Amino acid sequence: MPTATSLSVSRLERPTEQPFTEVASPTWRDQGSCRESPVDFFPFAEDAQAIRLAKDVCDLCPVIDDCLAYAIETRQSDGVWGGLTPKERLYLRRRWMEHNRAIAEIKRETSPRKTGASRKVKAAT
Repeated sequence: MPTATSLSVSRLERPTEQPFTEVASPTWRDQGSCRESPVDFFPFAEDAQAIRLAKDVCDLCPVIDDCLAYAIETRQSDGVWGGLTPKERLYLRRRWMEHNRAIAEIKRETSPRKTGASRKVKAAT
């Protein structure tokens, strides 16, 4: 029976190729500057120097936007992703949600409303 250790090792040894493809397709994760960096991307929130080091690596990363989008979409609660800390990502997500709500409200207010006559016609059919 496989142990937890052997399972995790076997997952690490899996090929990066997608099923049913002949060539491995690189993802944004494969292109991240963090892949080759010795910097800790999960520093303590109080460690401003470690956070700054991680952000410096992110600033030069070619996939910083993809990384940030992933972190926000999946609600990553730890680490520096896309050059932002968890608190910064939470603030950004909240602003994004407020923006989306405002747009939805504008659309609701400007959409043509059904009149009573059109409701009666629908009800009669």
